[in-house]
This record gives sequence, C-alpha cells and structure tokens, in this order.
Amino acid sequence: MKIIMISVMTPASENIRGTSALPYHILAGRDEEVEIELYSFNLNNLPDAKVSSVAQELDIKIHILPVPLWYTFLLKFFLFFRIFLKVPVGNHLRLNADQKDTIIRKNPDGIWIYGEELSSVSRQLDVFKRVHTLPDCESLYYYRMLGKRFAMQDRKRYWRSAFMYPKFLNMERRFDTSSNIHYHLVGEADVRFLKEIIPGIQAHFLRHPHYQLADPPKDIAFSPKIKLLIAGQYNLYMQQDADELINCLCSSRCTEDLKEHYVITFLGKGWDTHVRHLEEAGYEVHHIRFAPNYIEEIIKHDIQITPISIGTGTKGKVLDAIANGLLVIGSWYALENIAVEHGVSCLQYRTVDEVISMLRKIYLCPSHYEEIAQSGRKSVLRFHDGELTAQQMFSLLQA
Repeated sequence: MKIIMISVMTPASENIRGTSALPYHILAGRDEEVEIELYSFNLNNLPDAKVSSVAQELDIKIHILPVPLWYTFLLKFFLFFRIFLKVPVGNHLRLNADQKDTIIRKNPDGIWIYGEELSSVSRQLDVFKRVHTLPDCESLYYYRMLGKRFAMQDRKRYWRSAFMYPKFLNMERRFDTSSNIHYHLVGEADVRFLKEIIPGIQAHFLRHPHYQLADPPKDIAFSPKIKLLIAGQYNLYMQQDADELINCLCSSRCTEDLKEHYVITFLGKGWDTHVRHLEEAGYEVHHIRFAPNYIEEIIKHDIQITPISIGTGTKGKVLDAIANGLLVIGSWYALENIAVEHGVSCLQYRTVDEVISMLRKIYLCPSHYEEIAQSGRKSVLRFHDGELTAQQMFSLLQA
C-alpha cells in the first residue's frame, strides 16, 4: 500500500517544537508493506541533518514544502489582523498547483493528513481515501480552558482562549464529512466533542503509542527511601494542583512521617520556589532542570506524581513513566485516555489532598503498589503498542 502523508510537522521520536512524536511512533510501527512518502511543511523547523536521519530511521521519503511568505509574515507582524480571521491562520495553508498535481500523478492508495489545521489541504485531495490525524480536538481544549477559573488569572492566556475557541469551532464545522475520509484522535472526549460539533463525522479514538523504553528495563522494586518524581515544566497546566500538593506536603500533619520515607525530585524548569518550601519543611529534595536523557533519568525513581489541571488528548510523559515501571499518581486529566485503572494499574486522585493518604499507604505496604506499577506497565505495553495503533490507523484507509 502506497500512502502519501502531508504534515504540518516533520516527525521526531520526541516532541520537538510541536506534536511531532505521534506520527513518528505510528510510522515506526507500520507494516513493512506500507510505503510512505511524506510532504512536510516542517513548522517544527527540524534541520536538514535531522530530517535525513528521520527519513533513514523510518525508511520513508521526505519532501520539505516551502512555507508561504504570507504565512510567516502574518505570524510575525500581523497579530492584530489575525484576531479578525474566522479560522486559525494555519487553516489557510494549501498545496500550490504543482504540489497538488505531483501528488495526484503519484496516484497513492490513500492520503494521511497530520495536523488539524490542514483540513483545507485534505479537501484539495478529496478524490482519494483519507485519514486526517488531528490529533486533539482544539476547540475542546479552549472550551475546557475557558471553563477553569484559574485560567482567567492569566489575562493574556484567557483572551487568547476566548479568541481561538470560535476560530477552531468554525474550522471544525467545515470539516469534510464525505464517506472517504476518517478522522483520528488520541482522546475519547475529543472524539465525542467533535461528533457533537459535526454529527455524522467518521471520527475514531486510537491509543497513543508515544513512549520510549529504557534498555535494560527498570526493575520494579521501591527503594528503602521511596523516590518521588514530579516531571515537566511548572506552567499553567500544572500550577493549580502542584501548588496545592506542595502546600499539603509542607503542612505539619504531613511532614513528620512522609519526610522519613520519601525523597522528592523535580525534573523541569520553574520549581525553585517549591523546592525551597519542601527543604524548609524538612524533606530531602532534588531539582534537575534538564536531563540529557529523559528516560534514563526517570527510571531512577519509583513513583511519578502528575498534578495536571487542564488539557486534552494523551500525556506523553505519563505514558513514559507507566511504560517504564513507575507507579503513577495523577489527576483525571493526567490519566485521561490511558489504558489504566485506579487501584489496579495506577492511582488517580479526585482532590489533591488524597495524594497524602496514598503516600502513607504506599510506604506501609510497598509490595502491593509495586504490583500496581507492574500492572500499569503491562497494560500500556499491550494497549498502546505502536504496531497495534499503526495497524488500526492504516486499516481506516482500507475501510
């Protein structure tokens, strides 16, 4: 089967300046009979050497499409003008006549579009069977953001959400709903929201295969002093729950027993204040602002706490942790769309103060929670397998 792929991003094994990892892991998991030729706008600006390396790793042909001058100009200098556009600026990207004719002459068995804003490109090739990977429903993201009181504290982000929500909604309402196009998302709620916007659309939720494994695998056995990890940059997505969590850990009722059993590490930027507060409360705390090898760093720990307060789709850092044998304690947003179950293969909190009681139970019976971590690893390796996801996605082009 010969597939032409058209993407906003050039794939990479990890997200580089955008969501570039999902297509990489699907391409890596595809059947050897699926031949891929990729046309990329390369909006994540991968250098030529990296593009060549990716093409060799994935055994695909990659053509870099020039980004139109008007697009670059609008992004850099005409923010005020973009406010009045009815759809996101990226939705105006199209293939020129030569590019379109070249693809049509190749007569592929199907077209794979990556990036929600390329729906106009998809319509240019509507004579072919198509799969359009979004991968998230962007209007759902802004809808959720506008419903959070803490998001309104950042006026710039709030007004951005208020302006972008109707733009993505307008764009999605114009999606092609022909019988020869399927839409692929990595969130169940994203699919439901999209179907509410556009009844009759063929939208599908497929598990996200974006994770990397340590070699050799981590041995799941908690250290005598259990190693807690909080990974990711301190930003709006983690701010509310993270602040509450640190306040709970620093309260007098928690400090005396937990500080004897846990050492806490922050991996990412912006955690300096939290580190200081925990040290003053008596905890052993470490702060790693950047790890050259992310996977090799996280497997040094036993538990990852993921206090995510907002978002859509699937969280790659959560998949990385579970797949590598860490016990994950997370919010609903953190564990959304991942094939795990509270108390069986992960621990999910409803309110942040529940984390404290979970930590107490863990150090009293570590072997039970080592089994939960093992169950989580098995579940992710089974249901988020790259070959399985690739098979499911490319089968849509044969439906």
